[in-house]
Amino acid sequence: MRISTTLGIIWNDEMDDFSTPGVPNAFGFAPSPSNFIAPGKRPMSSMSPMVIYNKNDNSPVMVVGASGGSFIISATAQTVIRSMLFNQTVKEAVDAPRLHNQFLPHVTQYEKPNPEQLITQLTDLYRQNMTMVDKQKSVVQVLQVHPDGFIHGNSDFRRQTATYPAGY
Repeated sequence: MRISTTLGIIWNDEMDDFSTPGVPNAFGFAPSPSNFIAPGKRPMSSMSPMVIYNKNDNSPVMVVGASGGSFIISATAQTVIRSMLFNQTVKEAVDAPRLHNQFLPHVTQYEKPNPEQLITQLTDLYRQNMTMVDKQKSVVQVLQVHPDGFIHGNSDFRRQTATYPAGY
């Protein structure tokens, strides 16, 4: 984020989150009249940064966020669930293969190596239209404070760059 030195405007890319009449967004969502550009409006967004606190002493346990449009919510949720509920390390949780379904279109994307049994069950039992992708479009960054006081972090390998991490 930058502030214009002459106008005081905060420059960012949130204008891209608005809908344009007649044009689906980069993630395949149809334009929404409630999200058309208008004075004083804020765009709808999938941004969902989280700070998770210890319920006993209110100390921070995890900070997580992601980029990637409509893929943000599923990637962030899967990372938190894998780490907090399945006790995976942040490295394991972020690097794990993901699933994503944004309801429209009716397709569930999955990364290899998701277990073949899971893909078969989602297809046969739950009638999901499964499509394999090389890498999901969301990039997750996470820090987790362990009981011993050490902070563990991971920057998603899915980031398509050779110069800067996704949260520099």
